Amino acid sequence: MLWQELAVAVIVGFSVVWLVRHMRSILVVPSRPGSDAGASCHGCDDCGEESGAAPAPRPLAGPGPGTVH
Repeated sequence: MLWQELAVAVIVGFSVVWLVRHMRSILVVPSRPGSDAGASCHGCDDCGEESGAAPAPRPLAGPGPGTVH
């Protein structure tokens, strides 16, 4: 059973490495401590623009006025 235990250890090891990499990509951990330049950028090309105003709220989707539910 030695080769079976070795096979399980290799599979579990690869699974743990994959899971850690996957979670780091979801959480977007910066590569260097103190460097958060790319942490909040999501590729919209608006990162260079600083706007103090909040975006306008989107209207809720639903039935129009005067409709019976």
